[in-house]
Amino acid sequence: KLRFQAFVAATLGYSLYYVCRTSLNVMKQPIIDSGVLDATQLGIIGACLYWTYAVGKFVNGFLGDYCNIKKFMATGLIVSAVANMMMGLLGLWEGMAGIASSSMFVMFAIMWTINGWSQSMGAPPAIISLSRWYPLNIRGTYYGFFSASHNFGEGLSFLFVAALVSAAGWQWGFFGAALAGVLGVTLIALWLHDTPESKGLASVEVLAGEKTQEEYDREVSERSACVSDNSAETSRIQRAVLRNTGVWILALSSAFMYMSRYAINEWGMFFLQKTKGFELLEASSIIAINTIAGIVGTVCAGWISCRT
Repeated sequence: KLRFQAFVAATLGYSLYYVCRTSLNVMKQPIIDSGVLDATQLGIIGACLYWTYAVGKFVNGFLGDYCNIKKFMATGLIVSAVANMMMGLLGLWEGMAGIASSSMFVMFAIMWTINGWSQSMGAPPAIISLSRWYPLNIRGTYYGFFSASHNFGEGLSFLFVAALVSAAGWQWGFFGAALAGVLGVTLIALWLHDTPESKGLASVEVLAGEKTQEEYDREVSERSACVSDNSAETSRIQRAVLRNTGVWILALSSAFMYMSRYAINEWGMFFLQKTKGFELLEASSIIAINTIAGIVGTVCAGWISCRT
């Protein structure tokens, strides 16, 4: 029961992270139509998030190994929700006070940079949770389901946020994303558990029968004999990861995949609206098909990885 709760919290919590990350994608054409910002400025603002996200994911992945993953993941989503709320408030303020476009650009860039860093606090603790609660023989399958979380979050953003923007204006799209973030924080706080041991259970290796309790205790004892504390052991493993060529190859391949993926997710709706004349909900529904296909693909890939 606790393991399933942790899986649901990590998966749905991270999908709601994505609503807070991709909300701006839905609003680009409405923001341009309002005269607040132009496409170049929006492109720079989007880049602020992703560059910060890239650096933050590297740093926070290492920090997550030392932290309580529930508090770590919840904190990131709280900050992301606040950043979205501030964007919505800035939009309302601009409508009432007539703030200069250059000032709005700077404030939006700052908020979206903060959002980028907080977004990088989502995946590391969620993935750590899977490694702590699921044994190797089924971990790939559950990771496949978890990997579909970002597709689910993107699809929710393209439909839910787009509906709010169409009904009430682009500012309310940010408020809707912030609400999604609050729901995610609640779910993480209630159901994301740090480790089996923190709940009075044996380690996942012992629970799955991969090791006996005696073997696990002996391994822990041997590690403790080599290092003075767990932090030193974690640091040693992290340095070994950095020296692993395979990890860097995977990172580079993932970077190229993100380029093709976000070319669609960032600018697909804008292209359909600007060039093809689609309405906002029509364009968002078309791009949502891409995310639905991604859910099927990632789930299948995870299932296959456990059987090859």
